[in-house]
Amino acid sequence: MQQEFKLITGTKPLELRQYQQEMVNQLRAAFASGKKRIVMQLPTGGGKTAVFTDITRRVVERGGWVMIVTDRKELHKQGGNALARLGVGYRELSAKTTRNEESPVTMAMVETLKRRLVKPDYAAFVKRFKLIIIDEAHKNTFNRLFEALDEDQLVIGATATPIRTGKMRPLKSDYDGIINGPEIIELVEQGFLCPEKSYGVSVDLSDVRITAGEYNEGDMGKVYGKRKLFDGVIENWREFALRKKTLVFCATVENSINLAKGFLEAGFRAAHLDAETPEKERNAILRDFANGTYEVLCNCGILNTGYDCASIECIILYRATMSLPLYLQMCGRGSRPYFGKEFFIILDFGQNVQRHGFWRNPRKWSLEIKTKKKSKKVGEMVMAVCPSCKALLPARARKCLFCSWEKEMEADEKTIIKLKEMTPSEILRFSETASVEELEAIRRSREWKIGFVLHRFKSMKDFIDYEHLKGYKKGWAMTNGNRYLGIESGWEKWYGTREQESKQAGYESARERFGDNDVVPGVVNNLSTANVFD
Repeated sequence: MQQEFKLITGTKPLELRQYQQEMVNQLRAAFASGKKRIVMQLPTGGGKTAVFTDITRRVVERGGWVMIVTDRKELHKQGGNALARLGVGYRELSAKTTRNEESPVTMAMVETLKRRLVKPDYAAFVKRFKLIIIDEAHKNTFNRLFEALDEDQLVIGATATPIRTGKMRPLKSDYDGIINGPEIIELVEQGFLCPEKSYGVSVDLSDVRITAGEYNEGDMGKVYGKRKLFDGVIENWREFALRKKTLVFCATVENSINLAKGFLEAGFRAAHLDAETPEKERNAILRDFANGTYEVLCNCGILNTGYDCASIECIILYRATMSLPLYLQMCGRGSRPYFGKEFFIILDFGQNVQRHGFWRNPRKWSLEIKTKKKSKKVGEMVMAVCPSCKALLPARARKCLFCSWEKEMEADEKTIIKLKEMTPSEILRFSETASVEELEAIRRSREWKIGFVLHRFKSMKDFIDYEHLKGYKKGWAMTNGNRYLGIESGWEKWYGTREQESKQAGYESARERFGDNDVVPGVVNNLSTANVFD
């Protein structure tokens, strides 16, 4: 069978958003500086497909060849549709095609490509492309492709979550740079994504083993297979998301089938999908879900990536996961803006929000990032429940984003709250030049983890000052400073007689600034009134 060639005459420039155009400019600059393989990070819903298909159009207009490689049919179709809208012709390379015919743009399925790269003609064919674009680049499935590329071929690895865990080959083995897009919270503020409202339901996972860094599927299937838990999902959905279009992520296929039956028995319109659902039936179910025939769609391992339905208003996590990328991808399916949709709801039945943090939280992505092995116990983030609307809040939150509840404050607490009136993106920009004391004030007022502060320290002195400010045990600064700054500094340099003088001065400075209440009124007033963001 000959490859299908989809041709639309004449290309049409895409009007990119400002941050998308900035990403194109940064990629161009990175390649001009000599880098060859770049990770392009954009949050789910940020439009990475729009960015890399527009780059494809630009390259083709200048006579270059581009290969776009995906690992899912949904992503393959999504990329092809985006190219078609730009008027870019392309050939498909998948299990259904038998010959590799020349074309400036090829859309390739990675499994097909890997099987055929053992043939000399396919190996030579791949080397003809000036640019290789890999969608969902954080996955290990693309490793074989890198072995077939020449050193001078350019690679863009697009992903929302540039992180690999366990025994997966580190991203820095394949890429020499990373360009990060805006944070989720910034896209929410700009109206490109919807905010989430999370609700948590405690589920006992003590009997669930961890296998290869993830919750054991069989054990999860038993926990989430209990009828009592099915009924709990439906009752919570009635209370918090009744009649809202809902996508459910289940632990196993059997769980998904049974939960869909439970919704049907309760009188709601529901359906199920998994990887074994025939393509024609799958397309029909997705079409009916999009147009409102179904209120609830349960799935297992099929709609994590490459699926966009902006009218989804509720995500149910009927499973637990150790994977931050999977967590963000599942939640992101509900984040697209839609007419009349002020926010989307997350019903979490796996303590995932506690484990990974709120979906909207700022996260620092790097090729050097290393994830610690996690236990199956809930992570460090402590949650509270809004007394009014029952949404999950950070434990020390003073007001709810989704209702009128606000905790009464003492007189000496009111100044620090002014900081919260600034947007997160404004706070992050200010933090680049903030002092140690100012960074700590920001962290406390936003209930962020200590990593927010440590990632912004620029010298060992910052770590020493923070050690004094917090009253940490001697040696904390040296250990963490060496780790975060990537240096090797000995004990004597920082903990001789000089340390004693610095420590005393630090304590006195902290007392002057904080007094007994551990707040920094002067700092907050400056943040509230200075024009540093103009």
